[in-house]
Amino acid sequence: MKLLLEGWLHHKNEIGIKLMRKNGLDVDFKFDRSTKYDCIINTSEFKQYENHNGKLIIGPHIDVTDLNKQFDNFDQKIYFNCLSNWNVNIHKSLINSNNIKFISLPFAVDIHKFTPKEKNGKPVIYFKSVDKNRLKDVLNHFGEKFILFDYEKKYKENDFYDAISRAPFCIWVGRHESQGFALQETLSCNTPIFVINVRTLREEINSKWVDFMPEQKLEATSAPYFDDSCGMISFTERWKEDWDLFINNKNYAPRDFIVKTLSPSSVIKIWEGKIHRLK
Repeated sequence: MKLLLEGWLHHKNEIGIKLMRKNGLDVDFKFDRSTKYDCIINTSEFKQYENHNGKLIIGPHIDVTDLNKQFDNFDQKIYFNCLSNWNVNIHKSLINSNNIKFISLPFAVDIHKFTPKEKNGKPVIYFKSVDKNRLKDVLNHFGEKFILFDYEKKYKENDFYDAISRAPFCIWVGRHESQGFALQETLSCNTPIFVINVRTLREEINSKWVDFMPEQKLEATSAPYFDDSCGMISFTERWKEDWDLFINNKNYAPRDFIVKTLSPSSVIKIWEGKIHRLK
C-alpha cells in the first residue's frame, strides 16, 4: 500500500509518522505526479489531487466547526481522521454532509524514548485545562508532595520524562484528548494512571466548547486509548471512593498495552487494515 501524507502536523504526530515510516510504512511526504497512491492523507487542508482516483483522507488538523461548510463545497467523497473512536462518534453528531465518512487513525508513540526507569521517584499529577478546583481537591486530599505538571504553564519534556519514568503512579486531571500523547507516553513508561475523567468537551475551560451547540451533549473522554491494565478511570464526583481500588492493585502493565496498541509496528497494522477496508 502506497501512501502520501501532506500538511501541517503536530510535532508528536510528526515523530509518530516518521517512526512508522522507519518501521516499514510506505509513505511519501511530497506529492509525486508519477506515483500512483492508494491513499492520500492531507492533515490540514481540503485539496483536490490531479489524477488521483484512490482514497482521500483529511485531518486531524482541521477545525470541526469549519467542516460542514468545507464539505458542501467539495465534490469528492472524503474520510476524516478523528484519531480515536470516541472522536468519530462526536464528529458524526456534528457533521451533516453526504460526502463525509469518518475513520480513526492514531499516530505512533515513541516507545523507545519513553521507557521505564526504577520506580524510586515521586508520584506525578498532570493537570490540563479543566476547573482548577479539581486540582485543589486532589492536592488537599492527599496532603503530600507530588511532582505537578501543568500544561498551561508549560514544562520541559526531559523533566516530564524523568518524572513519569520514575513515578510509581500518576493522577490525571485533564480535559478531553483526541489521542493524548502525554498520557500515552506516561503509560509507555509503565506508570499506571488514575484518570479523573471528563464527560464532555464543555469541561475544557475558556474554550469554544462551553457554549457551542448547546443542544448537543458533546460526550468526550480524557483517555481515548486505555484499558484495565493501564490504571483506572474515575470521575470528579466519585474519585475518592475509587482511589483505594486503584492504589491497591499491583497488577497493572501499562507499557504492555502501549506496545501492543500504539507502537509504530502496531499503528502501521491499524493504518493498513483500516485504509484497505475503505470503500
